[in-house]
Amino acid sequence: MRSLTVPGAPLGAGRSGHSDSPDACTAGREAVRRALAGYRPTADDVVLLFASADRDVPALVAAAEDEAAPARLVGCTSTGGFTEAEQVPSGCVAALLQAQERTFGVCHVQRDDEDIAGCTRRAVSVARQRAGEPGPHSVLVLLVDGLTPDLREVARGAYEVTTAVVPFGGGSADDLHWERTYTYGDGRLLTDGILAIWINSSNPVGVSVDHGWRPAGRPMLVTRAAGTVVHELDGMPAIDVFLAEQGEGLEATDPEFFHKVMHSPVGCPNGRGRYDVRQLHAYLPEGGGINFNAGISEQSVLQVMSADRDALLVGARNASADAVAILDRSPSLILAFSCGSRTPLLGDRAAEEAQALAAGAGGAAVCGFFTYGEFARTNGSSGFHNSSVAVLAL
Repeated sequence: MRSLTVPGAPLGAGRSGHSDSPDACTAGREAVRRALAGYRPTADDVVLLFASADRDVPALVAAAEDEAAPARLVGCTSTGGFTEAEQVPSGCVAALLQAQERTFGVCHVQRDDEDIAGCTRRAVSVARQRAGEPGPHSVLVLLVDGLTPDLREVARGAYEVTTAVVPFGGGSADDLHWERTYTYGDGRLLTDGILAIWINSSNPVGVSVDHGWRPAGRPMLVTRAAGTVVHELDGMPAIDVFLAEQGEGLEATDPEFFHKVMHSPVGCPNGRGRYDVRQLHAYLPEGGGINFNAGISEQSVLQVMSADRDALLVGARNASADAVAILDRSPSLILAFSCGSRTPLLGDRAAEEAQALAAGAGGAAVCGFFTYGEFARTNGSSGFHNSSVAVLAL
């Protein structure tokens, strides 16, 4: 089925929209209406919606679904969203993905904490099947509950389907308070969901990730770890070694501990000669360990990282420019997934991050949200990140 268009609506175009209306239903409808910009959607199209978690999410999503119909509405909650033109701390942002020259497959499943990778693998497999006959280019978008115990397992399950052939990008839903996040798609609203959106395209797609962090401490060897908890670094309690490298006299008992350590995450060297960033997460376990929201393997090397606001903004621009460089044309839309930990680090310059993303994409439309963690796999089997910006260029 071909999309119907109205004057001024180019085929295959990407658009973004936003609303900060205090009324949840109005916000959902306005954001979608602005993303459609007069276009009459079909059942083959997809509308992405990222809604801040401080709203009546069920009501907002229901209103947005009605406005987007018959297109499929997919998305998740966040601590705020952004377009190329607006920072939206409370409200929602939306983007239209037209089916022209693309097909979409959507699958939304409930997570089983005993088999996170298996649940993800099944969701991605079904989404791939629903997308139909593969085109010359494919990409996977992952949106998942931010309270998933080990987000690295999500990336592992996705890779079992995509292999090294198909890149993927996305983010985990956020609510700022570590209480409840939502994903929505397939007509379901879930608080423990894994949402897979498979895109087959006749045109190239680009996925990239960058962050702006640089190593500031010496390499530390993970000598004991279990799941998401690193118990020992260099054979000593991990918290002691980390705090010594952090270098600012910070104490683990400081009531502002987790806010302060946002300025010094750890980096894991990757196969590209760069670093995958990990932020400390949620709580400090007993016995001197440190906790993350993704597993870290024993014998990994970690280094404390550092950045300033200018470097973080350069990282965002580079992520966008690198994704666009993969294309053979100017992008119609940039989907961006930026870690929520970057917002307090950027402070009053947070709105400049979306501007940097648009600049890296030559002024293309941008739609994104702040996450608990980012997905971006471009090579190798790894694909999960913290305090980074993951970009999908269409």
